[in-house]
Amino acid sequence: MAGTSFSRIPGADGAHPTFCRLCEAQCGLIADVEGGRIVKVRPDRDHPVSEGHLCVKGPGMAAITHDPDRVTTPLRRVGGAGMFEPVGWDEALDDIADRLKAIIARHGGAAIGLYQGNPAFLSALHIAYSSTFLRSLGGSKLFSVLHNDGPGKTAAMGLVYDNPADKTFPDLERCDFLLILGGNPLVSHMSFVAEPRVLHRLDRIHAKGGVVVVDPRRTETARKYEHVPIRPSGDAWLLGAMLHHIFEQGLEDRAWLDRHGVGWQGLRDAVEAMTPERAESECDVPADRIRALAVRMAKARTAAAYGRLGTNRGRYPSLTNVFTEALNIVTGRFGEAGGWVIGKKPFARQGAPRPAFQPHGAARSRIGDLPMMLGYTPGGLVGKEITTPGQGQMRALFVTAGNPVNSYPNGAETAAALEQLDLLVALDFYVTETTRHAHYILPTPTFYERPDFTETWVANAPRPWVQFTQAVIEPVGEARAEFDIYNAVLSRLGKAALFAEDGPLGASPSLIDVIDTSLRKGTYGDDFGARPDGLSVARLIEEFPSGVRPTPSVDPAHSWTRVLTPDGKPRLCHPVVRTEIDRLLQSSGEDKRGILRLFGRRRLSSMNSWMHNVEKLVRSDRPTLQMHPRDAADRLIGDGQHVELRSASGAIRVTVELTDAVTRGAVSYPHGWGNAGGWRFAASLEGENINQLASSEPEDWEQVSAAVHLDGIEVTVTPIEAVADAVGG
Repeated sequence: MAGTSFSRIPGADGAHPTFCRLCEAQCGLIADVEGGRIVKVRPDRDHPVSEGHLCVKGPGMAAITHDPDRVTTPLRRVGGAGMFEPVGWDEALDDIADRLKAIIARHGGAAIGLYQGNPAFLSALHIAYSSTFLRSLGGSKLFSVLHNDGPGKTAAMGLVYDNPADKTFPDLERCDFLLILGGNPLVSHMSFVAEPRVLHRLDRIHAKGGVVVVDPRRTETARKYEHVPIRPSGDAWLLGAMLHHIFEQGLEDRAWLDRHGVGWQGLRDAVEAMTPERAESECDVPADRIRALAVRMAKARTAAAYGRLGTNRGRYPSLTNVFTEALNIVTGRFGEAGGWVIGKKPFARQGAPRPAFQPHGAARSRIGDLPMMLGYTPGGLVGKEITTPGQGQMRALFVTAGNPVNSYPNGAETAAALEQLDLLVALDFYVTETTRHAHYILPTPTFYERPDFTETWVANAPRPWVQFTQAVIEPVGEARAEFDIYNAVLSRLGKAALFAEDGPLGASPSLIDVIDTSLRKGTYGDDFGARPDGLSVARLIEEFPSGVRPTPSVDPAHSWTRVLTPDGKPRLCHPVVRTEIDRLLQSSGEDKRGILRLFGRRRLSSMNSWMHNVEKLVRSDRPTLQMHPRDAADRLIGDGQHVELRSASGAIRVTVELTDAVTRGAVSYPHGWGNAGGWRFAASLEGENINQLASSEPEDWEQVSAAVHLDGIEVTVTPIEAVADAVGG
């Protein structure tokens, strides 16, 4: 509220309005400051969307801000991995620039790469300006978490709509029936959907028509609503069989498809062999239940099918996500209130446009000949891009807010490769499994120490809102914003500042300048006075410190403007889709008796690999391998027993937790564990890195999206005693 008394000077005593930047929900927060430190974080009850909702991670980030293990001064490598000494900013930046000059002179800009970690996607313009920085150096090797977080979704958006940059999502406000596949909103707050009070929305939907959760585990969300257990990586079979039944029974919205759909007849023919009975044998969902789900989806007044992380990490992520789009489309839900929509981005575009996704196009990776998505090289190739000789071999790498050693398979291979670089610069606030190999670690601010705007995920909000926040406190120690670090490097190389050519900002704009210009030129902006009711950074600070809803709800009709196919219609049977359906059908009929498939999970208090140093968050959170009691009995395994979990690619030792929450034939272990590096509490915790069990070989990944297979991995589980006996024998 405009009348609420807030401190506006970073570090000043008092209450500071801000918002969380740890997931898409971006809940409103109030940070209380005393003596330049954050002493308490509480919910902002005046926030127009979160309305006082808060989870444990936002306050946990305040502990990271003041963590004594945090890197707060530039560090220079002085010996082996993890051995650093403090260094001044100018000395560090001068040396980095000199090394870059030498690398470019000898190998060209193509030898430089940049890795964007998960937090970069929740920081205003971070993706745009770090990408622009790389291009300014002549580099094109851009890596991110894309290929283990949302590759299938991104590929499906390209295949169906010719628009891999946007994301479809359910209009929760007006939805009567919601099918959730591979998502756990009560823990993730509904990833790829910006809705802080998702529990309240799901409760309303369930009261009207139902919320059905398809998952190999009876998750927190599944326990509250309806649960359909499924074999890991079985979603494509379930969805294909649902489409089969809808077409067979004439439940598709034929009139809608005739007006708006392209290729639906080809899709109908392609799924003809995917009968519910055949799907049952492949995904373990009874045929009658598959039919019932199809009927509910088709006949509900309003409905949406939503897939998330679990649909992106298995054997058929692109096909699974295309089938999800198709299920929404053939039932007439796309671009309709209460259905499946694409929202409006609040910002005017900054930086050069990204290449579209072309599964058969010219943009291919140097190694593995895999398609590039949005200009990204497959993230699992970081190590191989360093060690593989030839034109474009990587010699320098910037890592911003990321940990590829832990995030992708075969971390040992990646770590060894990082040691071969001529220059590794990490922008981070911890010595991690990745940054310990850096030549320089440059300290950066937490979200409480920087200005920011709700840029990226407002477009995925059923109830759109915007908020600008100033820094709550001054950066701790010598931390500097990434934007300023990149500009300092470019200046030393004699290159133009980031976005200096965009608008009347002068030669070297500040990040706030760029945010303000982007906002004012964007969807809800004032266009520098041409739209008097529009927004600017100054107006948000003065009138709406807790944020404002510039429109009551997402506009379903806008979705059609984001369909970028030549005729403006969704494409339901791209040739790649037919190929993937054939691949799926050819894999059917395999003997699955006795096979265990591994899949991941997460806890509300944990955030990938980088919040484990907050003791309050994880002191009671210990990773276990969840296993069905009957599967354990077959292997003479008891509750709490230590076992070896082995795949074709590696093995880890874990502790078993017996529970019937996981379906038979499946085991579940949380991702993000196995910490080392300079975060002392995190490194003291038990737990292993599940990604060691995934293949790091490009030929083993999905060839459509370059998705690394992190779920549905075939594994064996053996008591440690039996392993020791076998080795001894």
